[in-house]
Amino acid sequence: MSDLETLLNGATPANVYRLLSRATPQSIADTIERLGWRCFYLDGRRARDKKSFLDAVAASLRFPAYFGHNWDALDECITDLAWVPAPGYVLLYDHVHWLACHHPQDWRTAMEIFRSAVAVWRAEAVPFSVLLRHTRGCAGHVPAL
Repeated sequence: MSDLETLLNGATPANVYRLLSRATPQSIADTIERLGWRCFYLDGRRARDKKSFLDAVAASLRFPAYFGHNWDALDECITDLAWVPAPGYVLLYDHVHWLACHHPQDWRTAMEIFRSAVAVWRAEAVPFSVLLRHTRGCAGHVPAL
């Protein structure tokens, strides 16, 4: 059983993890979506500073038009997702290093919001995980899946 499968079947708890897989984003998304979960792909090459990160997250998670493009709005929308109901969610964030290495304060804020979202969804008994790839060592202490 793969590390991703242990996450999806609940043997590994939902959380923020580094994903060391060399699989394509599409094959990862296919694995996740076969279970009826939602997989959101965030290409970090489009998220190089706070503004472009918020824009990319909003597009990836299909945030509603009222999304305010600030940290509070990100926190609010990422813990709602009523417009994309699912039994579980995975945000696959590739090329993390563009934000994490070049804007570490913004990265820390984003990570706080990601970790908070995991906890909020856990309280609702809905798994929500963030999988980070291509960190180049800038993501901070994030356990590998």
